[in-house]
Amino acid sequence: MFRYLARHHDRKHIKRSLQRQERISKSAIGFAHDTSLAFAVNEPVVKDGDHDLAVTTLCETEAFFTPLLPAEPIYQDAHRVIFESDIKTSDEKNNVFECVVTESGAKDHALVVFHHWYSRNRYPAFSRYFAKRGMTVVEATLPYHFSRGSNDCSEEQFFNASIGRTVRSMRQAVLDGRKIVRWLKGQRYRTITVVGMCLGGTVAGLVAAQEEIVDKAVLMLTPPSPADLIWTSETMQRLKGRIEPSMSLEDLRKAWTLINLDMHTFWLSRPDLELLFVQGRCDTIARPERAHHLIHDLTSLRGRPPELLQLNCGHSSIGMFPYNIIAARKVLRFLM
Repeated sequence: MFRYLARHHDRKHIKRSLQRQERISKSAIGFAHDTSLAFAVNEPVVKDGDHDLAVTTLCETEAFFTPLLPAEPIYQDAHRVIFESDIKTSDEKNNVFECVVTESGAKDHALVVFHHWYSRNRYPAFSRYFAKRGMTVVEATLPYHFSRGSNDCSEEQFFNASIGRTVRSMRQAVLDGRKIVRWLKGQRYRTITVVGMCLGGTVAGLVAAQEEIVDKAVLMLTPPSPADLIWTSETMQRLKGRIEPSMSLEDLRKAWTLINLDMHTFWLSRPDLELLFVQGRCDTIARPERAHHLIHDLTSLRGRPPELLQLNCGHSSIGMFPYNIIAARKVLRFLM
């Protein structure tokens, strides 16, 4: 019965996603290389020119994700913290980001949570659940979402058919995440965990890879390769249709090397980083088989496999009973 309800729930959400894409089709971002944007720290003064996105060395990757500004908030109260982003875009609202804080009253453990793409709501139940168990939860805001968006289609700026623009947005998200982590360490939290859902999980994985003070990472329904996500996801076929006439899957993988978790296994396999993958066996969006290569490589490098929870649900239905309870308890055991 639960699997039937989960399938119905997932189909409903997939239908809504496809309907939304139909509504915004006229304003969707078309294909462009825009490689200069990927490396632009200040978009309004970006210089034209071609850049090679197929980065192949560890030093180049480290340099790309190196923080640019101090981890100091521009505003802080009991329930939120606001930072200036390291990357300056042409949308002023996107250049600052708000974090919603659910305090636990202790300094033992802090969780930095990255929501999914096109999220319309935060995760208050998740935050309360873990805060009651002694973990302070800081909910980040991905670029162009919530208060960082200027219109109903702003989230399209985060992940789209503009190759360089997508890389720039993912870089901005990672630098924002590293700033939160460094700020929390300055607040004397002893353990710091990053948690992410779907593309938020990809961001969380990149933050965990590049920020060595991250102790644990929980990657839920996470696509290791954003390129493969576009090619295989049931809800990404319109986006694929804008890219495929100009670029193959292999070419897109190369162009998005920097934001592919498969290319960050050296850092993700460090001995002091604990990893938990949460997957839905019936997920037709972030398909679980696409993570097998990453998990295999991490197992080979670490000498032991990362923890893995596979549930008999799909993508959206992980938020349904009983899957949400099973996932929450597994994550809690992992964190404790």
